[in-house]
Amino acid sequence: MNKTLVAVLGAGALLLAGCGSDDKGLQPGAATSTATASPTTVKILTSDEKFVLRLQANGLFPEPDKVQLLTPAASGYCDQVPVLDLPESQKFDQLVITSMDLGRIQGIDLFEDRPTTERFVRASIESYCPQLGGILPRA
Repeated sequence: MNKTLVAVLGAGALLLAGCGSDDKGLQPGAATSTATASPTTVKILTSDEKFVLRLQANGLFPEPDKVQLLTPAASGYCDQVPVLDLPESQKFDQLVITSMDLGRIQGIDLFEDRPTTERFVRASIESYCPQLGGILPRA
């Protein structure tokens, strides 16, 4: 819960506590109770976890051992994109073509067809280097 909401809820509780018809008020030394909000934890996903979730969202479900083999290629796009000597509009297509070629050479079945490879490249960019998302074609 954010601090502003906790402060507003706390102030509201104090106002409500003073609205009773009991004129006795608090006696000196009387026990008071305070409500505290339980802490909320938010898990921050690693890039690898985001990658797996994005692959799954794109309909790709590689075996866990294959994911470990794919993450270096996926994160490697972050270094490749800036050095490609192509207009921004052609960089995504070049990554897809290169990935398909390398997939054939290395026997990676995830890169068998263009639509699958495009989904892989998209998940990679979105997970590891979202700042380069401008090269992604509109979904």
